[in-house]
Amino acid sequence: MPTEIKNAKIACLDFNLNKFRLQLGIQVLVDDPKNIEKIRQKECDVLKQRITKIIQAGANVILTSMGIDDLASKYMTEAGCIGLRRVNKGDLARIAKLTGATVISTMATPEGEEVFDPSYLGECDEVVEEAVGDNDFVFFKGCKKSTACTIILRGANEYMLDEVERYFSN
Repeated sequence: MPTEIKNAKIACLDFNLNKFRLQLGIQVLVDDPKNIEKIRQKECDVLKQRITKIIQAGANVILTSMGIDDLASKYMTEAGCIGLRRVNKGDLARIAKLTGATVISTMATPEGEEVFDPSYLGECDEVVEEAVGDNDFVFFKGCKKSTACTIILRGANEYMLDEVERYFSN
């Protein structure tokens, strides 16, 4: 996946981007073993359609509070998108507020279709993954709706960081 996106359009999702699976308690009876492969292919197609709809709406950064499987990552990489999985729900809400995005828990409409509207997307000037010390962080720069600042503190140990926090909180 790319590590930098300029003019980012951000989709904030609260659902899995894994291969579609039927809910618990639903059984599919197959008479012909050849149809099993068709069912597996349809599961992959549902995932591809979901990601395609999100990307066609203009998203080039996709955040989800749940998982992204390898197949979904492949589709995102081919489209030149960044995908971040298992984003804390609190962080997802903050990013949505800063960028003007809407956190979406489902793409389903009352008619039974799946739709992703471009109005759900947030914007910022740049999303970039950078290494700070031994860790990689993703920075959202130039957010459109609000201003925020993050300070990253590094220290020799946790006690040093606790002291810095205590000093600045007074």
